[in-house]
Amino acid sequence: MKARSEWIAQWQTDAQANVPVIIHVDGDPKQYVETLIEKGLAVTHTFRLTQTVSANGPAQCVLDLLELSWITKIEPDQPIRTMKRGKNERK
Repeated sequence: MKARSEWIAQWQTDAQANVPVIIHVDGDPKQYVETLIEKGLAVTHTFRLTQTVSANGPAQCVLDLLELSWITKIEPDQPIRTMKRGKNERK
């Protein structure tokens, strides 16, 4: 499965919602940027080391990507925290 069922259900609930995603691809991610743009997504970054593309666009466009053979996984793009904030630090 290329995406968790709960993510697919969420994207199907509001197909017009703008969703940020990380798209895992087979090969150099730069070769897929133009296709992703043509499919309706805005590409924000490519990461060759992890073979991923950061993008955002309508949920329906993301769902349509699940059919493409060169996409191995799609997941929501979420903030990553590397350290726990102390109580004196600002948010």
